[in-house]
Amino acid sequence: MNCAQAQLLFSAHLEGELQLEVKKELEDHLADCPDCAHLLEAARSLATEWSRLPEIEPPAGLIQKLYLIPETASRPEKIRFLSWKLWLSPALQPVLTSLTVILVVFSLLTFTTPGRSLKKSATLELRRTYSLAQKTLVRAGVLKDKLQGYRENFMASLEAKNIYKSENN
Repeated sequence: MNCAQAQLLFSAHLEGELQLEVKKELEDHLADCPDCAHLLEAARSLATEWSRLPEIEPPAGLIQKLYLIPETASRPEKIRFLSWKLWLSPALQPVLTSLTVILVVFSLLTFTTPGRSLKKSATLELRRTYSLAQKTLVRAGVLKDKLQGYRENFMASLEAKNIYKSENN
């Protein structure tokens, strides 16, 4: 038996609730371990001092309040939207942290000189990209129109050839 196991048994030993085998193991440990023996003596003296304390009768109002605790605990508390309990609950802390980071980055980009220049360069790059995308779409449209024209010419050629063949047969 180690000291931690022995110390867990002190209360049951003082109250005389230990089985004989466990009590024998504890007494053997106490004979070998002066620290645990001293701790058990301190607990024993504390128990005797505790028994000497006068018993105090609690006020009637306190007893009634104690009996009402289960009734009030069983009723769920309404959490209002503007309540601090809602906003400081552990479930919303990651959301509030994310919003704080977003607001700090937004304010740095909006209200500082480097942020404004970064915003201008980002806007310029976005416009260039948009313009390039528009040019690509226009070229794709032109290419599609050319291909459609080639298709129409090819189909017209095939029809003309079929008409020519049918007239010669």
